[in-house]
Formats: sequence, structure tokens, C-alpha cells
Amino acid sequence: MSKPVTNPKIQNKNESSTSQSTTLQESHCNKAPQDEAAASTSRCNMDKAIVDGISQQCEKICINDERVQNVFQNSSANFVKKKNAKKKEKLKDLHIQMPSVNACSPPTVQTAPPAYSHDGGNSVHEYFNKHVTQLYANTSARYLENLIHHPQYHLMYSMRLREMFQFQNSQFFGSVPNTPSRPNTLGHYLHNAMQHPLLSKEYLNHVHTNQNQNAFHRAPEKASTNINIKKEINNSPKQNKKQKKDQNGADKVFDAYLCKEEVMEGLKNNSLIEGVLKINPKQFQNSYVSSMDRNEQDILIEGVKNRNRALEGDIVVVQFIESDDEDSEKHNNSDSSSKQRKGRVVFIKEKVHTRKCIGYLKLMPDKNRQRALFVPRDYRIPRLNIPFTSWPDNFYHESKSYENTLFLASIFDWFDVRFALGKLICNIGQSGDMQTETKAILAQMDLDITPFGEDVRHLFPRLDFIIPEEEIRSREDCRHLCIFSIDPINTRDIDDAVSCRKLANGNYEIGVHISDVSYFLHEGTLLDEKVSEKATTIYMVERAYHMLPDELCMLCSLFPGIDKLAFSVFWEITDDGIVLNHRFSRTVIHSCCQLAYDHAQAVLDEKEDAEKSFPEIYNGFTYKDISETIKVLGKISAIFRRRRFDNGALRIDQPKIAFHLSAANGLPDSYWIYESRESHQLIEEFMLLANMTVAKRIHDDHPKLAFLRCHPAPSNYLLKQLEKSLKPLGIDIDISSAGNLHRSLTDYLDQNSLDKGKAMVLSMLCTKPMTRAKYFCAASCVDDDFHHYALNVPLYTHFTSPIRRYADIMVHRLLSASLNYSKVPAWEVDKVRMVAANCNKQKYNAKRAGEMSTELYTLKYIEINSPVTAEAVVVDVKEKYIDVIITAMGLNRRIFFNNDFPGEFLCVKNDAGVRLSKMELTWNETDTLPSVKQVIEVFSLLQVELYKGDDMLKVETKLVRPK
Repeated sequence: MSKPVTNPKIQNKNESSTSQSTTLQESHCNKAPQDEAAASTSRCNMDKAIVDGISQQCEKICINDERVQNVFQNSSANFVKKKNAKKKEKLKDLHIQMPSVNACSPPTVQTAPPAYSHDGGNSVHEYFNKHVTQLYANTSARYLENLIHHPQYHLMYSMRLREMFQFQNSQFFGSVPNTPSRPNTLGHYLHNAMQHPLLSKEYLNHVHTNQNQNAFHRAPEKASTNINIKKEINNSPKQNKKQKKDQNGADKVFDAYLCKEEVMEGLKNNSLIEGVLKINPKQFQNSYVSSMDRNEQDILIEGVKNRNRALEGDIVVVQFIESDDEDSEKHNNSDSSSKQRKGRVVFIKEKVHTRKCIGYLKLMPDKNRQRALFVPRDYRIPRLNIPFTSWPDNFYHESKSYENTLFLASIFDWFDVRFALGKLICNIGQSGDMQTETKAILAQMDLDITPFGEDVRHLFPRLDFIIPEEEIRSREDCRHLCIFSIDPINTRDIDDAVSCRKLANGNYEIGVHISDVSYFLHEGTLLDEKVSEKATTIYMVERAYHMLPDELCMLCSLFPGIDKLAFSVFWEITDDGIVLNHRFSRTVIHSCCQLAYDHAQAVLDEKEDAEKSFPEIYNGFTYKDISETIKVLGKISAIFRRRRFDNGALRIDQPKIAFHLSAANGLPDSYWIYESRESHQLIEEFMLLANMTVAKRIHDDHPKLAFLRCHPAPSNYLLKQLEKSLKPLGIDIDISSAGNLHRSLTDYLDQNSLDKGKAMVLSMLCTKPMTRAKYFCAASCVDDDFHHYALNVPLYTHFTSPIRRYADIMVHRLLSASLNYSKVPAWEVDKVRMVAANCNKQKYNAKRAGEMSTELYTLKYIEINSPVTAEAVVVDVKEKYIDVIITAMGLNRRIFFNNDFPGEFLCVKNDAGVRLSKMELTWNETDTLPSVKQVIEVFSLLQVELYKGDDMLKVETKLVRPK
């Protein structure tokens, strides 16, 4: 028998039902005989009345399934039975309705329970939020504690859970599986569900907070109402004190966004600024927004609250705020133009960031059963509160076993500055494992590497495809030309090949032949849709994840010894590199040789053993034919390159590291720095020429739909700051144009006059002000925005790599229409813009993934060979640390000076320039070594030691004591 209800609110609420039960009891007592049997019957009827009252409350929770009601009625009707008989009857009823445990034949339900429609939107959380929370919002915890021990409640609760999972397991949010493909288990879900806080005061607080948070976003002036509601729910003095502090400071809640009308008006009158948000990865509290005016300084966004839920890469709208700090006053007194502008985000125009992150799941310090803490690896992403319904199996009791487990999580809401609300998507695996770390990188960058399925297999031919004779007759037959490819030695995607033949007038006809992927990839098909979503091939250290199906890559690649379909561009060029004319054609080619860069370089260097290492030659050509062609192409490409930089082009090379992986375990055995040599430049120059030639043609023929690529000018403000900071170091750069910058850097980047480390630093410093190149639709930009800053050309596009870039396929389709090989694509301008935006996003994500993969294998190499002693060059000097580049690896590291340093350190700042700061070190005397002093400044060469850290991605870097 349950305890009586003592809460006055519940007593009033249930007054009618209780009164009805009392009347029923009185009528039965008056008619019954005054003997022991009658008394027993009376007690049973009283118990029945109480149960009926509870049942009425249960009905208000929408537990209205007929089978459950039948169980209630049966249990009430049999209430007068003996104890054992009643128990057996209940067990019999439950046994009849329990689902089968046979894993091979899961239970099915013909109709869904009334409270759960088959719409995919209901969940256990939503059910309780909608039906339970409102009913008990004002009840005491003591009553609820009594209620959950009632046997009728247990019966109802077990029946409801069974029906929910019998209807559709996948519709409800259960425990996160150990692997992405493993199905959720009912047992672990129920284990977690029994800890649900829905009947606790703590959860009611959370519900009211969430409900009123939505109201806060709509009307920020009602924030005080939210706090008052919280106070009514929780009467704890400590909690009230904390809430009062929140009310006064309001530093834990984000400001509401402006409405779209206010944003449009503010952008129009220049009171608001639109830009891309960039967060400092080493100091996430500070972020910056680049203004559209490249002459202006970036706007500083101080603190997470001012960032207002925006993340890296988001396009945001910023409102300026007044700066009253001391640093700003100093700047203002010295130079008003250098005053740091500050602002706060008032609107997110486009959420570019995926809101996904990789990290670790931990219990809260108070061992909370309802939420856990998710710590992202990327400090730019906030820590997440993860509800228990998203936890992995038995996480609460076995949390230590998940300490090194990487999870992929997503943010679904964020209203508290300190924590966002998130959910786990999948278990990536154990940190430190190379496959797991690679999966984590791909998941973090939101890159889809899912293989193509059988649903698209019928949309392209098999590898034994033979070009139909009709297709050959419709194309220009170039199978008689000496055509060959030059690529990295391990390449699989051969997009391009080159040819050269001497004309009767003494000039050369040079051709660039690009695989005709658009012949096989038809527009509008399911395959085309999937390829457009991937947009690019992803090149990781250990393998490539292709944009196209693997078989289609093989079919389109221009392998030697077999006929292939191509799009070709031909130029007539004089011996001194003057381009006289050009033409386009759809062709059929037959490559005679697949060369690596080393093969071509050996020919250009005229090495005696070049022929011995040459690969197999097809189509009746000889080594002499190919070597002579390479030399002609090398000579003309050198002219093109020199003329291109004389005309104002800019190139800043960044060090690229390559690895040799062990065949046994796939781990890095050795590494080297990738160098751009004459053979690389040969191919680069003719690919650039082809892209520029095609860009002009498609823009002339399709001025609205042309799919182009531009490179916006860099931040002029940052370039001026760089110029100013380098001048005291004896380095003068001219930032007036791309060409002048390149020419002024030439002497300093020449490794003969400046050591390799300093050249790396200078290249890195000059790269920071640069912007990303991007694809765009011609109709969406004015002519001034078409310019490519680094190449210093008015029009540019990508045409030469259709196997690995979807942008090139778009260009091929436009060029095909220009040459009357096909109809003009019926594209809307908005569609072209969307494709361009996706190509930009995917290209950047794939590039970042490749860089992260390279860093991952670099750190793994250090871990295997720890400690590694290497040479480093100083990039920057701060008060308590220095930034260096490991010259042999191109790796950026930070060295801190703290209590572990065996000596004293002092940063000496110079008012003449930030980069003139110096770090003065005094190494302590040891038993075998005397005390020594060391001065460190920008460009200083140091010896460092790299050690394995606690985490896979953490490598400790320490300064080596000078001799």
C-alpha cells in the first residue's frame, strides 16, 4: 500500500478523484455485513480505490494503450485473490506480453502505440518533456519518490518501455555504439534510462532553463523572468546566490542576435561589418574578423561571449564596441591609425563550421549521472555537456576504460558561454592508433569517404570498355603524336599528358591533353550528384580517397599503351616562347609513356644513365623521341616562367614533407622535404597556360555561367605591419603589388644568400596576410573581383584535373558547349553559386585534412624515434615562450620557459619593433658544464629536442643547451 499524499498542491489537484474514491468506499461499507470477510473486502476496495486514483494520474501521462489498460483492469478485478495466486496471475500476464528474446527474429508490432507516431521525431526525452514534466512541474520530490516505488507504476513503466522498443528501436535515442555500425542494445539503454532525471527537481530546473532560454533569444529583456522562475523551483540559498550573481553580471548567457532587417540596414549604413571569423588556435579567447576593405585592420573579438556562438570560418556580422583598455589608449596616443578595432558578433550569416569535433568524454567532477563533459581536441570549440542518453555502453561505471577513446560529437545548442550542448555521433576508436587518428581527421573535417555502392555501378562502363568507332570518328585522332605524362612516381590519377611536334614553319605545336571525364560522368545522374557532393579527392599520407569511383578513375586515367578520350588545347609557339594562336578539340589519344618527375629531371640534367631507368615505351616511339620532346618543353616552359614573374606574378613556397612508409606496419620509416625542380615547373607552366586559355573562352561564351577561380588581394594592413617589422631586421620588402613583392623577396628566398631556415620563416610570415583563392560564378561578381592576385592575370579557372576536382568537370561541360559538342547547360546562376561554394568548402577541408595527416605522421615519426634532435629557426619571441620552425620537417612548435627551465630567462622588448624582442637565457652551472648565456631573437638558429608527449598529438619540444 502506497504512502498517503502529503503535498498540499497534489492533494488539491487530485481532490475530485479522491472524493470519488471516498464515496465509493462509504457505499460499500454501508452494504457489507460486519464480519471479518466484509472487513477484508472493504480493505481491498479501499486499496482498489487508491490504485484507481493512481491509474487516473497515469492516464494523464498519455499511457492510454488498451493492452496496458487491460492489465490494470485485470489486476484490479483479481485484487481479492490470495497473495500467491495474484502474484502468479501477474507473472502470467507479463509473460504472455513479453517479447521474444530470439536475436534472429526481432519482435514486430503491427500498429504503433498511440503516444508514439511513426514520424521519426519522437524520442524518450520528448515524450517525458511533453507529458510528464508538465504534470509534475509543481509537485514535491517526496511525492514523486513515493510514486516511483508503486508496483502499478512499475508495471506501467515496463509495459511502455517494452512497447516503445518493440515498435521501433531505431526511432529512439539510445546508447552510442562502440562502433559506428553496431546497433543499439536495449539492455544498456534501459540501464541508462533508469537513471533519468525526469522525476527530479534538478531536471525540472533544466527544463525551465531550456524553455525560457528560447524565450530569451526572442526577447532578451525577459532574462530576469527566467531567473525568477529558477528561483521558484530551487530554494537552495547557495543556488539563489549563484543565480543572483548571474542576474547581475549576465556574463554566462549570450546576447540575442539582431533580426535580419536590422542586419541589412546596419550593413547598408556601414554601422555593421560582415566578414569571416578566424579564431586564434593557441588562444581561443581571441578571434578576428577580416573586413571586406583589405586596407583596414582585422576586428578583434575578445572573449567567447562577444563571439556569440560563432565558430571558425563562419560568415558573421560584427558591431563595433568601444575600447577602453590601456593598450588601446597607448595606441591611440601614438598613432590613431593603429588603434585596435574591437567588436562583437551580432548575427551569423552563414554557419560554415560543421559544429562537429573530435575529443574525449569524461565524467563531471561531481560524478553526475545525467550529463558528462566532452573535451574537444580543438580548443577553438567549446566544451560540451553530453546527456546520459548519448553515453556509450555502461560509461558511468566504466568511465576509465574510455579515457583514451576518441568520439565524434556535434553541437546542437549553445546558450551558456561556458558549455555548449552536444551529442555523441560515433565512437572513432583508441587515440594513438594511426587508422583511428586518420578517421578522426576525416570526421573532424566533415569529409565523406564512403565508397560508392552498387546503386551507381550501372552509370559508368567496366574497365574493359572499348571506345566506339563512331566516337573516334567524331573526334580528332591524335594517336600518332608523341604524347606522354609526367607525374609523381606513385600517382594513380593521370589527368594530363603533353605533346610537342615541330611544324613546317619551324614553330612548335604544343598540346595539353586532359582526360575527358565528362564523357563518362553524365550530368543529372545519381552518380553526378554524389561526385559533386564529394567535390575533390582527399590526399592523406597513407592513401587517397577518390572523388570518383575507383573503377572510373582507372577508366579515365591516361595510362600508356591504350586509347583514351581527352579534351585538348593546342598552341602554336615560337622557339623563343611567343604564343601565336591556340585551338581546342575533343580528341582520342594514345600515351606512349608514363614518366615520373625523376625520369624527366634526369633527361633535363642530361644524366648518362637516364635511359636505363626509363619506363616502358609504347606506340612505336623511342627514348630519343621522348627525351628531345622533354628538352623542347623544358626550354619553352623556362621562358614562360621567367616572363610570368617579370609580368608581376608571385609565388611563395611552403615546405612540404613526404614520408616513406614501412610495408610491414605502415608507420613512417623516413621523410624528406619536397622540392620543386625544373621537371615540376615544366608541367606547372603548361597547366597554367591551359587554365588561363580555357578561362577566357568560357567567359567569352558564357559570361553569366562561367565557372572561374580568383585570388583576392591580401590584407594590405597586415602587409604594412610585416614590412614595418622586417625593416629593422635588414629586410626590405615592396608590398605595392604581387610582382614587386616577389622581386623583393627573391634575394632573401635564394638559398645561396640566405640559409634555408630563414627562408622558411620569411615565407611563412609573407603567407599570413594572404587570402584563399576561391571558385565563383561569373554572374555573382563584378569584373574587378575576377583578378587572380598571385598569378596577376584577369581570368583563371581549373580545367586540368577533372579526375580529382569537380570544378574542372563544370568547366569541361561549359567548354564542350562552347565548341558545339553539346548543348549549353541549363543551369541557374544560383546552382552554379552553390556548386562553387561546395567546391570551396570541400577543397579547403581536404587541404586541411592532408596537412593534419602530414603532421600526424611527423609526430608519429618523432614518437618512434624519440628523442629527435633537430635544427630549428626562431619565428617569434614572446614574454614566456618562443615559436620555432623545425627546418628539416617544416613543423611549427612552441617552446615554453617555465619552472622546468634549468636557469633564468628574460624577455627584452624593443619599442622600435615587436620582432626586435629578444630572449636572454642564463643556463645554470652543472657538475660538468659551466654557466652559459644565450641570446635568442627572430631568425636565430637553435638546436632542439623533440620528445613523445602524453597524447599522440602532443610532442614536447625543449631547447638544447648550447655548447
